[in-house]
Amino acid sequence: MGMKVLIKKFQYEKNTMNYTFNKQLKILSRVKTHSHSIGFTLIELVICIAIIAVLIAVALPRITGLQEDAHKASVASTGAALASAVVMLRGQWLINGQTLALDHVKGFGQDNIATSSKGWPTDAGRGTRSIHSPKINSAQRCVRIWQALLTNNAAKVSVDNKKTSRYLAQALKGNCKYTYNVKDSRSYIIYNARNGQVSTQL
Repeated sequence: MGMKVLIKKFQYEKNTMNYTFNKQLKILSRVKTHSHSIGFTLIELVICIAIIAVLIAVALPRITGLQEDAHKASVASTGAALASAVVMLRGQWLINGQTLALDHVKGFGQDNIATSSKGWPTDAGRGTRSIHSPKINSAQRCVRIWQALLTNNAAKVSVDNKKTSRYLAQALKGNCKYTYNVKDSRSYIIYNARNGQVSTQL
């Protein structure tokens, strides 16, 4: 009786293993068949790439145009901020009752901006060594004027072509010229200390 039980048990396990193996085989064959139906054909892939290329070709000039507009808007707003600061400084000079060139105008910024005899900013941060001439002949003066007038969150300015500086300062024909330091940009801001005029070229 023990032998018959063992044989029956062996046959049962053999049948169970065959059943499990056949079931797994069927599942694998279904997965294999199913994977062929979810892939892309080469033609479909080429069409998708062509559509993406057309979309990029159409969108890229518009994105570039938006970047240029953003740069111009940045220069325009910075020029307007500089013009406002120049007028406010002169207003403070007039409110203080001044009629002469000063080494510092009290009540504006850090009280460290020097003026011409007409009240327009000509230098900054040098105290009694300030230059009062409305004819700007040094790029360093342009940098000092910029930094003193545009104290909070001002764009960086320097006299050399650094990548970190947003504007390049130079003395040009007695004026300060601040050139927007971005590749292929022709925008700039001019400050004339003889009459306080700030002009922006976009």
